[in-house]
Amino acid sequence: MGYQNSLAVRVLQMMTVVMILLVVACGPAQQTGAPVTGADVPLEKKLEGSTQVKAAEVAKQRGGKLVMSQSSAFGNPNDPHLPATATGRIYFQPVTNGILKRDLYEKYAIAGDLAKSWELSKDGLTYTFKFNQGVKFQNVPPVNGREFTSDDAKYLLMRITADPSVVLDKWKPRFQRAIDFGKIDTLDTPDKYTLVVKLKEPYSPFLDAVANPGTVVIPKEFVEKFTEKVVLEGAVGTGPFIPVDYKNQQIASYKKNPDYWKKDSAGGQLPYVDELNFLYFADLQTELAALRSGQLDVSRSAADINKGMVTGLQRDVPNVQVFRTPVANITNFRFNTKVKAFQDVRVRRAFHLAIDRYQFSDLITEGLGVVSGPVTSPVFADVTNTTEWLQQQPGYRKDKTKDMADAKQLMKDAGYGDGLTLGALGYISAGVSSADVLALLADQLKPLNITLKSETVDYAGQWLPRATAGEFELAYMSHTVGTDVDSVIAAHLLGGAPRNYGKFSSQKLDDLIKKEQAAITSEERKKWAQEAEQVIFDEAPMLFLYTNVNTMLASPWVRNAASGAIIGSEANLVEQAWLDKH
Repeated sequence: MGYQNSLAVRVLQMMTVVMILLVVACGPAQQTGAPVTGADVPLEKKLEGSTQVKAAEVAKQRGGKLVMSQSSAFGNPNDPHLPATATGRIYFQPVTNGILKRDLYEKYAIAGDLAKSWELSKDGLTYTFKFNQGVKFQNVPPVNGREFTSDDAKYLLMRITADPSVVLDKWKPRFQRAIDFGKIDTLDTPDKYTLVVKLKEPYSPFLDAVANPGTVVIPKEFVEKFTEKVVLEGAVGTGPFIPVDYKNQQIASYKKNPDYWKKDSAGGQLPYVDELNFLYFADLQTELAALRSGQLDVSRSAADINKGMVTGLQRDVPNVQVFRTPVANITNFRFNTKVKAFQDVRVRRAFHLAIDRYQFSDLITEGLGVVSGPVTSPVFADVTNTTEWLQQQPGYRKDKTKDMADAKQLMKDAGYGDGLTLGALGYISAGVSSADVLALLADQLKPLNITLKSETVDYAGQWLPRATAGEFELAYMSHTVGTDVDSVIAAHLLGGAPRNYGKFSSQKLDDLIKKEQAAITSEERKKWAQEAEQVIFDEAPMLFLYTNVNTMLASPWVRNAASGAIIGSEANLVEQAWLDKH
């Protein structure tokens, strides 16, 4: 019962530091049954009290310094194209632009960034991007204010796909998002402002991958000043801010780019503020104290802020802005299918049936978590199934009587009726431990005579290299994903995928994922995605838990505040924010 005592003090602190925010619809607009919302509490209720995101307004005053929190250390290498160091995107976020973006102020729709327009050929194979002219990189070495061209966009896609002409072989495994762009056949630049991307076959998630905030343009000459061709320090781009100072686990500071190419709706120069600081807080109470005192403008420690903290802050800081949104993240337990016990689907299925996901949501997230599957989730509104359907699936039924009986029989049939002892790997990051999550899992598995030998290790120093190398039996994982379902089912479960840490392989699932990827219509894609989800439930390579609902806090004087999606998506916010302190 140690996890319950601990949770009374810090209910949400075991959630991963790579948690992210996402503004999405609550499910398909017209569908039989309700969209997935987890337990019996509607998603709208979980988001109750959230500040409404409004269209960005023209600033009534300029200048000042915007101060935002950063609850995790930046990565090293500090390279936004390496998802294993996802916090590196935060450092680059104010400095760069992408080809496309997700617009915080327009329901998170895909919008142009460096590209002013794009079109897709009728056969679904060729994307043509037209870029804004006159865009310049920041006036700092080694680019010194040179013009951005289509060659820079081509280099971005070559690098993120780990093209051997721009990425050293030793670093290729770290460019895990190459799978998102693996269908690219050719890249052509017919002129300075046009990029033509031809695919080998239709690939429906392509634009979402391009709009991901990790898909940002970094000049080739900056990257190649590093011997390893991987960014170790500094940042250069076409974005609204220029780096000034960086001290890991302390501060990242920036100054306004005076030559930034974007204007507001009235034709005024962006950004509005003169300076930007990201402050590192190892302790949440210190961070909230800084918000109360006015030293901090925006708190982004979303996964750690519980209901009581929000209530107290609203009492102390009238009109504080509270943004609650579902997160694009998969919280899960991963089986290493190279381990003998987990090579047997009966054992994996027994775990899948035995765990109580609703108890995880109640105890770990104060009930804010939305019990979800790999496809049925509020994040993937275009393909999600319904709450009713999910709650009828074995493993997701609230009454665990039959699930537990079936799980016990499966363990007996697999030869483990007398018990099984396994190692369980968790992590500690920025003072946040997943020990409570592992303790709850161990408690739920006791009826199966399963004993977990749990260990929590430093996230960056031990957990990350061990997890990516498959040096675990069972591991607790929480991953940043995209806004497309392929960022889960393909990136984490397709045979040979770089984020398939459990080394799972299923030809049946692979075939369905490939059909989903090649689908031209949304109806066809939804059909294949939902069939893939059923196979995932049947073969149980992972135990999906819930989608969390996170909280971002902004002081009353921060205008154009809005919560974002994947790490780095606050680029819209720092570009548009202004401070109304008078």
